[in-house]
Amino acid sequence: METQEAASFLAQVAAVDLVWPSHRHLPLETAERAAARVVATLGPEASWWTNHDVEGGAVNRLIPLFDSLLAGTDGEYFALALQIGDD
Repeated sequence: METQEAASFLAQVAAVDLVWPSHRHLPLETAERAAARVVATLGPEASWWTNHDVEGGAVNRLIPLFDSLLAGTDGEYFALALQIGDD
């Protein structure tokens, strides 16, 4: 995942429930501010990875449940967003 995509995806993972998309964990504006801060802290050279195929919309499950994972690092610091829901 490219750095410029990381903030919006991180905000989505922080705000929207995987199982019940109409349920919000955080208000979207709060999630977007937090995500932007995390991405800015790691910087433009950070490496990002997700188990989502962003272009195709598919998820490569890590465990046999619904899951969403986004990880980023600048080589010294790490950020991890993980959401797990039961089928």
